[in-house]
Amino acid sequence: MMKIVKVALALLLSLNAPLGVVAATDKAVGEFTATATVDTPQGTRSMGLTLIVTNPMTAAEAQPFKRILEEGGQQALLNSIHGASRGRFRLGAIEYPMNLVVAEPDRDGYRYVVVTERPLRVEEVNEASPSLDHPFTILVFEVPGFGSGEGQLFTQAAIQVDAEGHARVDQYEPRRGTLKDVRRTK
Repeated sequence: MMKIVKVALALLLSLNAPLGVVAATDKAVGEFTATATVDTPQGTRSMGLTLIVTNPMTAAEAQPFKRILEEGGQQALLNSIHGASRGRFRLGAIEYPMNLVVAEPDRDGYRYVVVTERPLRVEEVNEASPSLDHPFTILVFEVPGFGSGEGQLFTQAAIQVDAEGHARVDQYEPRRGTLKDVRRTK
């Protein structure tokens, strides 16, 4: 039976942020490492995560995506970010492109929101699984100026805009993960 865990993220894609927020600087570009822990049907798994952020956006620059999502839904957002080269991340031995990266100054470091189209499994497509309605992988994490940060990983996510205009992440089944020991390496 499918369960959907609804998670409100105040910063999700910074779609809720006002225009005119300070632009992402070269300081937001970099390489990061972390440990990702994900609940799977086979149990809890931990693996290394490497992120390379090459072209982050600000909250103000991400505002048009909110309208695209509101007017066209998941598929329109997926189509609008497809092929954008904002960096890449490697989870275990598999590398994925990052289609949307929003970086905003947060206290003494940065908060990042990464959205990418997730790879679909053959059985999902063949069986028309309800998980197809959750086409994104989303990472939300903080990196302080000194030390390590943490965050969340949504492996099969959908993004919705509620009646109040806030972005929400729906995680397909209760299998989201955590990011620990997030550190800037370059």
